[in-house]
Formats: sequence, C-alpha cells, structure tokens
Amino acid sequence: MNSGLITFRRAGSYSSIQDLGRAGHQAVGVPESGALNKYALRLGNQLVGNPEYAAGIEICMGGVGVEISATRRVALTGTQETSLVIADRYGHQVEITANRSITVRAGLTIMIPTLRDTNTAYLCISGGIGTPLLYRSRSTSPNAMIGGWQGRLLADGDQIPLLEDINLSGVSERMVFNANDYAAKHDYRVVLGPQDDRFTDAAIDTFLTSEYRISPLLNRMGMRLEGEMLTHKDNADIASDGIVTGSIQVPGDGLPIILLADHQTTGGYTKIATVIQADLPCLASCKPGQSISFSAVSVEQAEQLAHNYEDKFQQMLKQMVAPPPVVDIASLYQLGDTTGDM
Repeated sequence: MNSGLITFRRAGSYSSIQDLGRAGHQAVGVPESGALNKYALRLGNQLVGNPEYAAGIEICMGGVGVEISATRRVALTGTQETSLVIADRYGHQVEITANRSITVRAGLTIMIPTLRDTNTAYLCISGGIGTPLLYRSRSTSPNAMIGGWQGRLLADGDQIPLLEDINLSGVSERMVFNANDYAAKHDYRVVLGPQDDRFTDAAIDTFLTSEYRISPLLNRMGMRLEGEMLTHKDNADIASDGIVTGSIQVPGDGLPIILLADHQTTGGYTKIATVIQADLPCLASCKPGQSISFSAVSVEQAEQLAHNYEDKFQQMLKQMVAPPPVVDIASLYQLGDTTGDM
C-alpha cells in the first residue's frame, strides 16, 4: 500500500533506489545490484524502524534535496561527518547528525550536502520506498535498465511512492555511536583467484605490494585502478564465467578493475583476486584519487572475518539509544505553525 510521495527537488548526480539486491538470478542473466554498502543501508533501516531489506535512497557524492508529503522518520547513514539539513520554505534550517533518526513533518525539505568523508551514503525513510518489486527486490540496475524507478538513476522532479509506515507512532527515534566500521581505508583483503594461475609470479607480487589509485572512472559497476600493470602468462582472455561483487578483473591493459554491485553476470577476463565480503562496505566509501593496496587471506580467514563483522554489527544495533532532543527542530515546527503551513 502506497502512502505519500518523496519528491526530488535535487536528485544529485548518481542517486538510485537500492535494497539488499536480487540475489539468486544471475544464472538467467539478471544482475544482483543492491546497495554498495549493505551494512549502512541495514543500519539506516533499523534506525527508522524498517525491516533491514527495505529500499532506501543510495546517494553518491551528495547534493540531494527532497520533500516528503507525509510525516516520516528519516536517517542518513554511511557517513560520520555529513549532516542532514532540514529546512522550511522560509529558509530556516537545522542540522541533524548522521546515524540517528529524526521525525520530519510533511512539507519540510531534507537536504544532503556534498559528502565529505565518503563516496556513498543512504537516506532511509520509515515505511520504505514503494516502487515495484522485480525478482523480490526494488533495487535499480541502471545498466540493465531494470528495477527502482523506471530502471534508471533518479532525476530532478521525480516523485517516488512511499509504502505505508505502520510503525510511525510505535517506534522511537534512535541513534548509534561510532558507526565507522565502513569508513574508507587503505588496505583491502582479498582471496587470490580464481585465475591467479594465469599471472606471472612477478605480477602476483606486484599486485600484493603495490599501491593503486582509484580512477575517476568509478561507478556502481566497477572501480578502475591506476598504477602498476600486471603481466599475464599468455593473455587476459578466458571462457566467460560467473562474476561476484568484489571480483578483480585484469583485462589486456594489465590494470585491475574491482567489480561492484552492478557488475555483469559473467565475464571473459582473468580475475586475479576477490575483495572479501567484510571489506566491501569500506570499499563503497572510497573516492576517486584515493590510494589503496591489497593483502591476501585464505578462504577460511575470509569467512571468519565476515562472521566477525556481522557479530560486531549486531552488537552495535544492541547499543542503539534514544538521541538527545533537537530543540531547534521544535522551534522550526512552531515557526511553521505561526506563520502558515510549510
């Protein structure tokens, strides 16, 4: 059931609707997509009282302004340093820190300025986004032109339906501290393979000891890297096989490409390694120009690290607390009541 709209006054340069993705359909050519930082999306949904799989707005770089036609709780996650800005039509503003929920009355404008400490953040809204389900997911896959809103990135003027918020009066505002386990970092752990045997020993050593710079050619499909070229024993081509998020392809030019959430379902280039699941949220925070490096772990270590990351996430959820009151927002509402509807 739809209940209200979110209107994009400014959609930003690369915003899209994402949930946890449509896993299990790559065999028939359907990409998984989903949030680049699933932990940040899950946290945002928890803060506003949604199921973890609810769809939110994935924002790259910032510069977004929206208006919601119904009173809802909202939360910004995926960042520590960027705040929500809530404004009325008269220009009065109040800043709300990230990683907490706040109840926003209908008609106020919610703005997400330029993201300072990350490339990717999430705006979650109580009730969730109400676009159609495709393979049990609302995620947008812009390259495949499916899902989300008309299979594309969001644009200025879009009006997106919201699902009914049945918990608005029953769930209090919440906040968490130190939600920085997905901040961008320098070293990323990988499992070598599945085609590491197609590279020279010198290339493997170069891959694990060199520093790479993230290219401006960065989107939800992949992250191109600049740096030392990697040498194949013969050539870069293989019979096409399956791709997973985090696979690191090395085409004929010898420069690695980390494949992200909108990756193709199969690919015909050698894959030297795969970024482990526990490091993918941090990777989603990286900006063009940042330097990164790689270190190898075993499959068993990667699995344990994934379990550890999830355990830590669950512990963080248990430590959610009621946030301090925002005095200015009450004043803002009072102003609206005395000067006319906002």
